[in-house]
Amino acid sequence: MRKILLLLSICFLIATNSPSVRVLADESFTYYAKVLSSANFYQSADENSALFALPSTYFVLLVGEEGDFYRAKYLDIFGYVKKDEVTPMQGTPTSPYPNQTFRNFNDNGLTLYSSATTQSSPLGKLAFEGEYTLYGTKIGEEMFPQSTNIWYYCRLDSESGPVYGYAFSYYCDMFTGFAENTEYFPEITGSLQFSAPEPEPQGGLSDTVIAIIVLSVSLPCLVILYLLLSPSSKLKKRFAKRKDYYEFNEEDL
Repeated sequence: MRKILLLLSICFLIATNSPSVRVLADESFTYYAKVLSSANFYQSADENSALFALPSTYFVLLVGEEGDFYRAKYLDIFGYVKKDEVTPMQGTPTSPYPNQTFRNFNDNGLTLYSSATTQSSPLGKLAFEGEYTLYGTKIGEEMFPQSTNIWYYCRLDSESGPVYGYAFSYYCDMFTGFAENTEYFPEITGSLQFSAPEPEPQGGLSDTVIAIIVLSVSLPCLVILYLLLSPSSKLKKRFAKRKDYYEFNEEDL
């Protein structure tokens, strides 16, 4: 009887842990979009949150959408782009982002600000002749007359992690523009789908029904198996009297 209970328990566990016939959809989709003309990279889905101008002819990776904006990745940062400022394409570019750096030539270091103005919060200092990645440019404060109003958006690596902000370009390498990216793919004209649709049941049985069927089929089979494997006759227990107590014969155990 113990064998039957053990086998029934195993069958029940297998049945209740069997995967259902539904297909789970956790796949997500991304698209590259080319910057064909002037476009900005935004901190949020708000036109007033522009971080910098994106380099024309390069790409951003679209990962979602929110109203009139796409959620996007550019180099190592995430933000937003306006839908009417980029063109989604059917392809994966080999060089989606530019590889542009600049150096600081201010002997005392160059302050990195949270906005393109000296009135914003300082975030740190760029080292003299240090080389930094240029993400894009932004028009900001002209620090002193007849200088420039161009600021570089860049990253400063600190002990607590990367810091992103603006450096006044007057003290940096003169920037003449990004090299052109000539990669081009067929444009996507329809709407973009960023996640797989919710799957529908494929007409199969539920897990509970499957478990009941398995048990109802297994029980008769186990009973038959038990009858086939059990002894044909009962053990006859023989007792041997020894002194003032009885002992079983070891052959019958």
